[in-house]
Amino acid sequence: MKRIVFDVAALISRVLIGVIFVSTGLQKWQAGLGATSKMFTQSGVPLPQLAAAYAMTAETVGGALLVIGLAVRLASLGLLVVLGGAFAFVHMGHGISSNTGGWEFVGALAAGCVLLLALGGGRIGVDGVLSASYRRRRAEKRAAVAPAGAGTASAPTEPMYRGPIPAVPKAPQTQPTTPPAQPTTPPAQPATPPGEQTTPMRGSATPGEAGDTTPRHPYGDQGRRPGDLNEEDMSDIDALFSEDHPTRKPPNR
Repeated sequence: MKRIVFDVAALISRVLIGVIFVSTGLQKWQAGLGATSKMFTQSGVPLPQLAAAYAMTAETVGGALLVIGLAVRLASLGLLVVLGGAFAFVHMGHGISSNTGGWEFVGALAAGCVLLLALGGGRIGVDGVLSASYRRRRAEKRAAVAPAGAGTASAPTEPMYRGPIPAVPKAPQTQPTTPPAQPTTPPAQPATPPGEQTTPMRGSATPGEAGDTTPRHPYGDQGRRPGDLNEEDMSDIDALFSEDHPTRKPPNR
């Protein structure tokens, strides 16, 4: 709503200001360049012919641009230059009132031109139409550059690349290596040196008697080594050391 109010106010202001400038510019053109430059010379304006030609062109063309709303800021700047020269060389020494030749009228027009220079002429005009068209083309260009489906979430996206999909080479499959089988045969026992007799352990079977588990004494069934004394020999030794010397019986060999 505020934007619409500004557009309407800017339209009314620039049309009124433009009509005023077109009217004064046409008056100068009707008087001619010579008469206008003579008037500028009497007012003390430097370079009167050049200043008169600039004032006549700026007021006529600038006022028309304000009316149609084209290049509003540029036209307002050109008209401010004309109003500044008129204030400095014609109206400044005559006070404010326009009845005495003061700057009342020039100041009002300058204020309107400053607002149009700062805020623009609004959307109701040629500038507004061109600006809207430029923004629309810019938005269309952005939409064309953006990928399909970026603006709407439900739109399906199509792939950018439509050519054949190259095959991806597969990595060669390596067979797992099986570790070498360990030998299950126990190591051979060292050979018995010659001249030594191996003594079988208790509970072990002798060769030829695989089923017999009876423990064997290493020195035979009697459990004695060669040269050991038996009971009769021990009784003879006891008799030698006793007081009574019984008749010694010959040993039973």
